[in-house]
Amino acid sequence: MNVNGIRTVGLLGAGVLMLLAGGGVTAVGAGAPGLDTRTFTRISCNEKHTAKGGTVWHCFGMTAAQIEAAEEQQRQAREDALRGSYPNLEPVPRTRLTFVDHDGRQDPAEVTATRVGSRWIAHAPGVVGTGAALLAVGAGVAAASVVRLRATRPPAEQR
Repeated sequence: MNVNGIRTVGLLGAGVLMLLAGGGVTAVGAGAPGLDTRTFTRISCNEKHTAKGGTVWHCFGMTAAQIEAAEEQQRQAREDALRGSYPNLEPVPRTRLTFVDHDGRQDPAEVTATRVGSRWIAHAPGVVGTGAALLAVGAGVAAASVVRLRATRPPAEQR
């Protein structure tokens, strides 16, 4: 195999990797079955300004289990206060959500997100669009590589 053939095989591998990455991003953005997907409420987002002059939204939310734990903690604190003891309560942690579709005016009422490692990625059109773009580019690169590989093969009578 010549140098062009090796480069073409490398391009084919890159196309396949882009297809896999695009499928994964699309699955996360749409909440494919089998992934840890939860619905968050009590969403609060804070606008942060970046050094480049842009803005980023940092959003946090709570699952039903987190809300239940916070309410139980408050109930227990009220009972303890009636008994005369004041426990040192730490607030129930809220979950950070990434890529929340925020309009800049009001926080969303509810966000569905999928866990990827330690991060929660919100189901948003931008995430699905990124995955679809990766799928399209990966398919194009893979198809072009296959066509190029077939063109570099010698005819059957020369093999």
